[in-house]
Amino acid sequence: MKTYTLKKFMHTFGKSILVIIIFALIGGVAMGLDAKHKKTTTYTATRSIVISHNIEKAYQSKQNNSQDSLVNEDANMMPTYKEIAENGTIATAAHHRLSKHLRSKYSSSDVKSAVKAKVTPQSLVMDLKAETKSPKDSVAIVNATAQAMKQELPTLQPGSGKVTLLQKANTDEVSSSSHPSIKKHAAVGLALGGLLGMIVSFIAVTIKNFLVK
Repeated sequence: MKTYTLKKFMHTFGKSILVIIIFALIGGVAMGLDAKHKKTTTYTATRSIVISHNIEKAYQSKQNNSQDSLVNEDANMMPTYKEIAENGTIATAAHHRLSKHLRSKYSSSDVKSAVKAKVTPQSLVMDLKAETKSPKDSVAIVNATAQAMKQELPTLQPGSGKVTLLQKANTDEVSSSSHPSIKKHAAVGLALGGLLGMIVSFIAVTIKNFLVK
């Protein structure tokens, strides 16, 4: 039975292992640098608004309806309000509320693309989110959008509930996200580089053995 010592093992496979390691390192560094070059950071500001009717007054004027049914009606309308919040009309109204500097920096369509609304089933709270490459800009846009919703919703959706603005968005509460991930890309580069190194080593050994024979 043929046995291998560490010295013989390294003599036989050492070059192949070295090639695999080199290719893996090259792949990891290359993809890591590429990800670093393409890396962008975006900032998301959030402001919540509540859309509901005055339950007490509505209940007094409509004795046949319960408070629970009115709340349910408002909750059922939230998906519609979400679509309105993401509509170009609201974006245009929000754009008018921005500073002159931001109006020149962002178009109405930019504001529309930046803003997303989120609603939770059976909830009267809507979260408005604005994502840009600047925390201050995201805050300004989401606050302007909330103000636009308060003023424009009654016109766009007659009979809608009252829009109550909750705490203003501020830069201290802005979240950030960076893409692509340098670590993930480097790990993928290591794996692909190592695989390529294995293929090269296999081809080199095969050719060498073929020539020897």
